[in-house]
Amino acid sequence: MKVYLVYFSPSGSTKKTVRNVAKGIDATEVIEIDMLKKSNREKTHSFGPNDLVILGMMTATKLYGIPAEVMGALKGNNTPLVGAVNCGNGYFGSSLIAMQKFMSKQGFKMMAAGGFIGQYSFSKSIATNRPDEQDAAIQFQFGKDIAKKLQQGDLNLYSKLSIDWPNEGTFSTIKCAIGSALPGPGFSIPKSWNELAIADDCIQCGKCVKHCPVGALSLNGKITQDRDKCIGCQGCVNVCPREAINPINESLQKMVANVMKFRQGRKEPKLFL
Repeated sequence: MKVYLVYFSPSGSTKKTVRNVAKGIDATEVIEIDMLKKSNREKTHSFGPNDLVILGMMTATKLYGIPAEVMGALKGNNTPLVGAVNCGNGYFGSSLIAMQKFMSKQGFKMMAAGGFIGQYSFSKSIATNRPDEQDAAIQFQFGKDIAKKLQQGDLNLYSKLSIDWPNEGTFSTIKCAIGSALPGPGFSIPKSWNELAIADDCIQCGKCVKHCPVGALSLNGKITQDRDKCIGCQGCVNVCPREAINPINESLQKMVANVMKFRQGRKEPKLFL
């Protein structure tokens, strides 16, 4: 059986997660498809019943309008699927549920899923440096459990996926509920929220330009941003070696401040088998 790791991972934490799960499965052949690359999102990737796809997404990807583009490029034929969603200490469930619904229409059968923890894209003080060694051990064992199910020919998902509502106040919960109820796997946040400030510390290394999944940054004497293209995934912020790129929209900063009040401490992954 070939194992395919398909991931959209601007910060790199989702990529680490699916790789750790694959290590536990211990397949003879593992193939990675990085969906940050536009060329991969523009192709059709077809899989058969003897393949296994581990699909890794960041929990807020639904906000960025990318999921339909990523998942729409995948075509299965009764292909086993493992769903992996990384979150910054909260609110992974709606993404897993949207993934299961969408991918079933694409010919996949979700046999396992996990809501995993990764460092919060907007603040390094939440879930700092995760996934860590403890997470890696859980992810490795999860892979072993998946391998056991595959050996038994069992492609059923016995655990019911849950929303994992954030405990961040009534208003925040209502907003999340509305977002989860909207049709389809993705919608766009206001473009004004994507505004970035480039500090004088920028050394014009171009890492952010290469890393951007939608070509929203360019380097011509200095880094410039095309807000119409930007999806606000924070990939550039997380890859910058000088921490010279920062979101500056006031509404976004208020949202992050509210999140930071409620998501401190350690939260553990939730697995569905």
